[in-house]
Amino acid sequence: MEIYSSEEQQVEAIKRFWHTYGKAILAGVVIGLVGLYGFRYYQADQRNNVEQASANFSQLLIQRETAEGDTWLAQAQGYIDSTKVENYAVFAALLAAKDAVEQENFAVAEQQLTWVLANTKEPALLALTQLRLARVQKEQANFDAALATLAKAVPESFVALQAELKGDILLLSEKPAQAKTAYLQALGAASANQQLLQVKLDELAHITAA
Repeated sequence: MEIYSSEEQQVEAIKRFWHTYGKAILAGVVIGLVGLYGFRYYQADQRNNVEQASANFSQLLIQRETAEGDTWLAQAQGYIDSTKVENYAVFAALLAAKDAVEQENFAVAEQQLTWVLANTKEPALLALTQLRLARVQKEQANFDAALATLAKAVPESFVALQAELKGDILLLSEKPAQAKTAYLQALGAASANQQLLQVKLDELAHITAA
C-alpha cells in the first residue's frame, strides 16, 4: 500500500478517491438508509394492520350477536374483503360459513369454505375446512364435488373422519361396495367413534368391499 509522506499528498489522494468512488458511496448510504427506514415503516404498518384487524374483528363479533342473519353475513363478507390480515379474514369466513349452514344457506357456506381452502396453509385448518365443505356439498346432493373435495390428503388425525364421511357420501351415491371400503379404512384409522362405524359396516355386511 502506498504511504503518503505529506498532508498535501494525503489531501490530493482523498480528492482523487472521492472523485472516483464518492457517488457510489453516497448511493450505498442512501440505499442503506432507505432500506432501514423502509423496513421499520413496513413493521409499523404491519402492526397497525393487525391492531386494526383485531379491533374490527371484535366489532364484527358484537354485530354477530345483534344483527339479522343475512345482514351479518354481508357484514362478514365486507370484513373479509377489506381486512389486510389473512388470519382474521379466515376466522371471519369460518364463522360466516357456520352461520350460513345454520340458516341452510349452503351456497354462501360453500363460497366461504372454498375461500378458506384457497387462503390458508395450516394443515389442520385445511383438513377441518375440507370436511366442512364436503358436508355442505353433501347437503346440496352434490356428491361428485364432495368426493373431489375429500380426495385431498389430510393429516393422520383426520384420516378416520375423512374416510367415514367419504363412506357416507358413497352410500348416498348408491355405491355401497366403495362405501364399505371407506368405512373399513375409517375403522382402521379411528381411535374413537368405532361403535358407530361398526354399525355402519354391519348394515353393509352383505356387501363385498370394492
